[in-house]
Amino acid sequence: MRNHISAEIISVGTELLLGDITNTNTAYLARRLAELGIPLYRQTVVGDNAARLTQALQEAYSRSRLVILTGGLGPTCDDITKETVAAYFSLPMEEDTPTKEAIVSYFHTKGRSFTENNLKQCLVPVGATVFTNSWGTAPGIGIEQDGKYAVLLPGPPHELKLMFEETVLPWLSRLSSDTLYSLNLHLTGIGEGEAEAVLREMMDAGENPTIAPYAGEDDVRIRITARAENEAQAKEMCAAAAEKIRETAVGKYIFASTDTPEAAAAVVERTLLSVFFKKGLTFGAAESCTGGMVCQRITALPGASSVLQGGIVSYANEVKTGVLGVSRDILHTHGAVSEPCAAQMARGAAAQLGCDIAVAVTGIAGPDGGTAEKPVGTVCFAVVCGAALGGKVRTCTEHYRSGLTRERIRRLASGKAMQLAIAAAKEAGDRQV
Repeated sequence: MRNHISAEIISVGTELLLGDITNTNTAYLARRLAELGIPLYRQTVVGDNAARLTQALQEAYSRSRLVILTGGLGPTCDDITKETVAAYFSLPMEEDTPTKEAIVSYFHTKGRSFTENNLKQCLVPVGATVFTNSWGTAPGIGIEQDGKYAVLLPGPPHELKLMFEETVLPWLSRLSSDTLYSLNLHLTGIGEGEAEAVLREMMDAGENPTIAPYAGEDDVRIRITARAENEAQAKEMCAAAAEKIRETAVGKYIFASTDTPEAAAAVVERTLLSVFFKKGLTFGAAESCTGGMVCQRITALPGASSVLQGGIVSYANEVKTGVLGVSRDILHTHGAVSEPCAAQMARGAAAQLGCDIAVAVTGIAGPDGGTAEKPVGTVCFAVVCGAALGGKVRTCTEHYRSGLTRERIRRLASGKAMQLAIAAAKEAGDRQV
């Protein structure tokens, strides 16, 4: 592997600094640069000010050889990116005939009047590569000078992404012969600090691949990133590191792996459908405090009908006893928020819905209803396998910390319920083989 070129991103636009729009371009570009094997060292946001943009360029090139700029390529006087970058490289501007023809055609096709200020978009730095904008008016620009590279992209995300994929990607691919690949392990039931304590020695020793934990909204994510000559080699390196992690004390907390840094919510829902579908199993739920959220999250994805049998929202004790068959003795002795109650709810759901695996959730989401023995945030779970799968029942209780909102507790509880169902399905599938 040869010496690597590093990159920085400068996003131009006062609207970004004011928070008027969300900057999604940088996340997209960061992912694409990683796939190219080009490390990204810094991201900067600058307003529509030529002096501050020039300073940002000077600082960026003091650290990196590639700078990607987004925004500020339009026809108005506050669009100063192209002119400022040209001045930085001491390049005069000239009119680009193909760009002018494309812009005039664009306005004609749209049935809009062509104004003179749009000619500003036809000017490009002398010697620059012009990236055609088939989805808007402002072309992109590529500049190479004295070992420095600049890529100027339009601000609208759909224009930026399509231009990058079609024309910029081939232009940049020559700058690196390597590939970066990341594998993400998703953990539940363990904190970021606990995971780091177990993996610290591995993290300190790992230069390629690198290992880093991240705390998500619903989980902990362990990101493994490898650099190699091609993606296949990088994947093998990440898989080997993942296997070592699975052999540590954190291995039992891993519920899924992905090659994108998705939030746990998206991962767990898709994983449940995938695991149940592959094993030919069906799923059902009995929900109290989550009020149908488990089923709602699953049905939000296509393919849910092949797995989900249904759900029973047993918010009232009368529904727990009358529909799910929870005994009144259990409610009197242990209460509705208890593992014995959750176990009977899960059994009742499996029987009523005729599903292979059923999960139950019952808890106190707040803000009221908690006691010293069972404070707000106490949620009990149970997962049961049907008779054909052994009829095993597992229960557990989570104590979500005080201060969480009602919605947050319900969200965490629904995710936990699905993770328990995934674990049960994997075990059931193993027994069937």
